[in-house]
Amino acid sequence: MGANATMDLKDVEVIRYTATQKVNTSYNEYLDTKPAFIPTVTWINADGVQDQVLIETLLSPFKIHPLIIEDILIPGQRPKIESYEKYAYITAKMVYFVDEELVFEQLSILFDAQNVITIGEKKGDVFDMIRKRLEFTGNTLRNAPADHLVYAILDAIVDATFDALEILGDRIDEKEEELLKKPDIALLSDLRQYKRDLLYLHKAIWPLREVLSRMMHQEIKEVNEATIPYLRDVNDHIYQCIDSIETYRELLSGMMDLYLSSISNRLNEIMKVLTIISTIFIPLTFLAGLYGMNFKYMPEIPWVYGYPMVLTVMLVIAGGMLLYFKRKKWF
Repeated sequence: MGANATMDLKDVEVIRYTATQKVNTSYNEYLDTKPAFIPTVTWINADGVQDQVLIETLLSPFKIHPLIIEDILIPGQRPKIESYEKYAYITAKMVYFVDEELVFEQLSILFDAQNVITIGEKKGDVFDMIRKRLEFTGNTLRNAPADHLVYAILDAIVDATFDALEILGDRIDEKEEELLKKPDIALLSDLRQYKRDLLYLHKAIWPLREVLSRMMHQEIKEVNEATIPYLRDVNDHIYQCIDSIETYRELLSGMMDLYLSSISNRLNEIMKVLTIISTIFIPLTFLAGLYGMNFKYMPEIPWVYGYPMVLTVMLVIAGGMLLYFKRKKWF
């Protein structure tokens, strides 16, 4: 058990930094060695760790409550924030595209005055910009406490949601053009999938308002007053994101109504053509049936021009009806 934990935890990313120094190590090195400097912040980032033993091993130095470990292991948690005696715990959702597929990943964040631990449900995250910012000594993150890193993580999550929305918006615009040109059943399936994606996006981003609200109102003791203006900025972005989601959802609803109307109109056009054809053939069928009767004495039967005369009458009737329908603008 210990060997497996060591083998897998070696991939856990650990970043220690101050305003002037920064060191990247693995989790094993973090446990086994003492830093050459006392870090202002230690960021421990674990991607795709969902084994209970591994998570317990990872968090054992920090004396984390068992209920939090249970929440980390159960996917589908609603975004929330909880305050404990020595640390705070946040559950959030990361949203990003992988191979054209929209991924919703649960992210668990634990932080105190000096340490930030992020545990992702799957491999991959949206923190590349944070890593780049930490490379520069003059960056705000390098000169700020741990709660500012938490702000940056939440900001990255909201920005990634915006990016996913932008991609979805482009796809919806493409489907709108297809809808106007040639609606089909495959298009309806795509629209329904986009509507589901937007619903999940809404469920992922909406509860973050409560998380930001509690942090801004200093209900979480680990949040410093200097970080509150930055949290307000993230909160504004959340509302903008929610507005965009609602806009796209209304657009999709309108597109689905337009699709159903288009299909109904096409069906009406087809029925109109078929009805016109059937109407034209009613009198022709009558004439053909009349002269197809097996009576010996019919005046036109012995007439040399009887057959051409009947065909001519049929053509005149059909042409007359087409002309009448055209003037009525029935087709």
